[in-house]
Amino acid sequence: MKITASSVKLDNDLSTWRVFATSVCGTSHQRRGQPCQDAHCWKRSANGVLIAAVADGAGSATRSIEGAKRAVEASIEFLTDIDFTQFNPAAPVPLADSELTIDLSEAENSETGNSETKTELETILAGALSTARNAVNAEAKSHSIDVREFASTLISIVATSDWVAVAQIGDGAAVVRDSEEQSIALTQPQQGEYANQTTFLTSDNALETAQIEIWQGTPTHLALFSDGLQRLALEMPEGKPFDRFFNPLFQFVTQNTDETEGSTQLATFLQSPRVTQRTDDDLTLLLAHLYSEQRAVNSEQCKEQCK
Repeated sequence: MKITASSVKLDNDLSTWRVFATSVCGTSHQRRGQPCQDAHCWKRSANGVLIAAVADGAGSATRSIEGAKRAVEASIEFLTDIDFTQFNPAAPVPLADSELTIDLSEAENSETGNSETKTELETILAGALSTARNAVNAEAKSHSIDVREFASTLISIVATSDWVAVAQIGDGAAVVRDSEEQSIALTQPQQGEYANQTTFLTSDNALETAQIEIWQGTPTHLALFSDGLQRLALEMPEGKPFDRFFNPLFQFVTQNTDETEGSTQLATFLQSPRVTQRTDDDLTLLLAHLYSEQRAVNSEQCKEQCK
């Protein structure tokens, strides 16, 4: 089923997103013979919309990599069914849209709370989280395993040339750079009651504690990253983006056009001593650059990658 969001048509000219993304195994996991428990997925449409998701599987959960992969895939699948090319991010939920109401009923009426989800876009993002949570629950049930063994965080984002919207459960963060070269943290890492503790998609309070943020402006770059990069990417405790980290990375994705090679070089950087000496966790980093190019639509403009 296709859901069409309401209101104003975007003027995307031929703007599109270049995306470099990778997930690499942390040195602590390598020493223990464990696989990388992070996952990422992204999809770019020909009309200038980028949909992406990042998840970090809980180190203590035996099936967390499966939970992380299922979470990002389900989130992307849900958001892909929505036409964001005609959209006003401030529009209220259309009461007459029965299909949208039915699809998002759990997000509106349960943990997220209808009073907290006022715009159509906020409701859609809450629906993406709820859908991912349901998918992970179904995966656990199909194996007759406690869903907590599939625990992971989740960050989902939708980005156009006029606005960026993000939903997050757990740690990690999303950063946008605007046309004035200011880096803005759209979300903050969620910390639990104790150090090194966070909320997972499978937690009882996951949806009610989710961050849902809508930023309106002209983005030039985006970054999504898992918690392994927090100490390098953010100035804590404020959670302010650290420009000495982001400046060369955003320059890198601007100047290099080959997404496959760029993602490979990004993985090499994350596995280099200057990174691994400061963090031993699994690392996921997705970088995106919005640019305009006068050319016909081709298959490279419409692309999807999940790992």
